[in-house]
Amino acid sequence: MRAAVVALLLAGPAEALDVSLEPYRDARRAGALGVVAGRAAAEPRTLGAPAQPFIGTSVRLLPRSEALLARLTQLRETSRDSSRAFAAAAPAMREAHQAYERRLLEAGATDLAPQVVAGQDGRFSIDEVPAGAWVLIAWHSDPVDTSAPRLPTRQRDRYRPQPTLLGYEAVTVWLRELTVEAGATATVELTDRNGWFRGVVEKRAPVRGR
Repeated sequence: MRAAVVALLLAGPAEALDVSLEPYRDARRAGALGVVAGRAAAEPRTLGAPAQPFIGTSVRLLPRSEALLARLTQLRETSRDSSRAFAAAAPAMREAHQAYERRLLEAGATDLAPQVVAGQDGRFSIDEVPAGAWVLIAWHSDPVDTSAPRLPTRQRDRYRPQPTLLGYEAVTVWLRELTVEAGATATVELTDRNGWFRGVVEKRAPVRGR
């Protein structure tokens, strides 16, 4: 089993899925459908204060994949190794689940990768979810601008421009394993205190002179 998971971690988009889609398709045909609903919001800092919704949080459901879970967990663990690994973790996580989504699309399972965006109150709902094991992945990001340093003209002419940090997105990722049951609602609360991973997505560009 471990060898199969490792092989799938290294596989390209054209490789086979590590999960059978037939149970999900059978559940849909049988009308065994449930709902996944919840809210993404920061917990109040004081008594009586309203929760601050994480508007625009993207929420997606994917059939439970051991390979995907292993890859995401690996990235979270190695993000502690260095500042470079930390900066690379969130983009790599995004690529990992997008690669899995592409394999689902290639398998003709577009209905098994639903995505929604949290509304103004932070709430979200995904209806008609086939009963079975799922992985919920949610993302929220806040842009952070930084002042871009400028090289003096003499330094600009002497040295080639080097990438500089113009800004970044502070990213919170939530990862949940869910079991959806027919006729039931699986409720998920996403808060600033139960994020699965916090990282950054950097925006870099060459330094330019005046």
